[in-house]
Amino acid sequence: MRIADTNFNSISLGSDSNRDTIGIVFKTSAELNNRPLLGLIIPKFMIGYDFRNGDKPSDTDLKISGSKCINDESCKKFWDTDINIKNYILVRPYLNQNISMPLYTVGDKVIVTVIDNDIKTLAFLPYSINRLGQRATDKFMASVPANPKENTSLTENNTYFIKLDSKAKVLILSTSKENGETAAQTIGMDPGNGQIAITDNDKLVWMMDTNQDAITSKTSGTTIEQKSNAITMTGDIINLNGESQVNIKTDAMNVDSNTIKSKATDAKYEYDSFTHTSQMGKWEVDTEEHSNMAMAVKASTYHNDTPIIGLNGNTIFPSFTIGAVPNINVPVAPTAGLSGPQGSMLMQTDPGAVPLVKFPQLVPILRAIASAADSYPSGGGSASAAVAQLANAATTKMMSS
Repeated sequence: MRIADTNFNSISLGSDSNRDTIGIVFKTSAELNNRPLLGLIIPKFMIGYDFRNGDKPSDTDLKISGSKCINDESCKKFWDTDINIKNYILVRPYLNQNISMPLYTVGDKVIVTVIDNDIKTLAFLPYSINRLGQRATDKFMASVPANPKENTSLTENNTYFIKLDSKAKVLILSTSKENGETAAQTIGMDPGNGQIAITDNDKLVWMMDTNQDAITSKTSGTTIEQKSNAITMTGDIINLNGESQVNIKTDAMNVDSNTIKSKATDAKYEYDSFTHTSQMGKWEVDTEEHSNMAMAVKASTYHNDTPIIGLNGNTIFPSFTIGAVPNINVPVAPTAGLSGPQGSMLMQTDPGAVPLVKFPQLVPILRAIASAADSYPSGGGSASAAVAQLANAATTKMMSS
């Protein structure tokens, strides 16, 4: 490990003083078109250059023409008529190919080493000396190849990489899809825009957005969005399964659906007030009980084929039909077995109706009255005959239009 003395620009403890030295950043990579280079002042190799605070990098082109450094025609090949003089030395970083170069600033000190045996090639090591805290922003990227082919140019699509960039204000951890992976997965933090996202770069996304006060989760066909004080769920099918219980508590609940189907072994509804509006409805209930209630029914037509059970257990009105009756004082003769035009109400004999004999309580009463009437000579048994005929006759049926 090298320990540098920043006061005297010297290196010790395991370093080779003949090969290693200190360089001062004089021209940054941003000033060199973002190439992986630094313009360094290296006092050890720039003897005679008088560096002063406030100096700026400079490049000077000189043209040599009409004169020779050496008056010998055989020496022309050693000289160039175009000469560029710099007050810094261009040095490349000695980096692992999978690690990016930091953003060095003017004044940073880096370790410079000779990386070849004939002492021709300089390189600076990828760290500085006691200057990291003086930088405004920086960046770092490390990656490994993730493709089955060798000798392939590396990009963010075919590598596993981690990127830290305080200049662009992002932190990214990403995988690849080029090596047979199911999907490329990315975790990205964008504090500049207040967002964190997890995605498979295909269909699945989870995002937190601080500026929008929102958390959103998406699949190929569903979305769950929590934004401010509202939660929105969107999908073709949404299932809520509570193994023991599902509780919903709210001030108001609105359900808008083309079809609603409710199924329960035991259902209980408690309402302070209830309104039901429907264009068409159908009730199919085996047993229904209404207690302690007042009921008002307003209908244009009403049909009931259910026998009504009296308090004594006997059936009364086994079948009746009541329709709109605007004026019962204007009866109209039946037409084709019906009561007639709209507004009429008639009683007529129904051959298919239940005989009166099916009413055992009523028939004995009528027979007793008839027997008393028959005791009078003038009756001559006509009352009993009338009861017998009535008992076996069809009941009267009320019909209306």
